[in-house]
Amino acid sequence: MKTELNKSKNILIKKSKMSLAKTTTALTCLVGLLIVASDPAAATSTSGTFLASTSVSSACTISAGAMAFSAYTGGSTITQTSAVTVNCSTGSNYTVSFNDTANGSGEYILQNTTTNIASSGHQLLATFSNGTAAMTSGAATITGSGTGSSSTAGTITGSIASGQTGKSAGTYSKTMTLNLVY
Repeated sequence: MKTELNKSKNILIKKSKMSLAKTTTALTCLVGLLIVASDPAAATSTSGTFLASTSVSSACTISAGAMAFSAYTGGSTITQTSAVTVNCSTGSNYTVSFNDTANGSGEYILQNTTTNIASSGHQLLATFSNGTAAMTSGAATITGSGTGSSSTAGTITGSIASGQTGKSAGTYSKTMTLNLVY
C-alpha cells in the first residue's frame, strides 16, 4: 500500500507541475501580449483636417432727426440741422445720399400742407448741404465705414432763403428720403 501511495503522490506532483507549467506559460504569453499592445511604437495613426467657416453679411440701418425750422418770416434766411445716424456691420463702407430730385436750381419744394395747392404762393424753397457742398439726388454724399454700432455719420444742414414773399399761412413740409448704399 505504501507503494501505491507513493505512486499516487508522484502522479499528483507531476500533475501539479504540469498545471503550474501551463499556468506559467499562459501568464507569460499574456504579459508579453500586454507589453506589445502598450508599445506606442507599434501603434499606427493618421490625421486629417476639416474647414470650419462662416460669414458675416453686411447689414445697415439709417435714421435722421426731424429738421424743424423756426417760423419763416421772409426777412432772413433760416437754417436747421439733422443728424444722420448709421448702424452698419464693422468695416462695411457706406454712402448716404438723397433719393429726392431737386429742381433745376438745386432746391427742394416744401409744400404748404394746410392748403396743399401746388403754386408758388403755397411753397417754400429749401436747400440742403452735408456741411461742405449742396446735397441733391446722389450728389454731395456722406460717406463712412461701419463700426458695428449706431453712430453719427454726418449732419445735413437745411436752409430756407430770405425774400420768399407772398406765402400763404400754414405748415410747410417735405418728407426727404435718404439712400444708404453699402
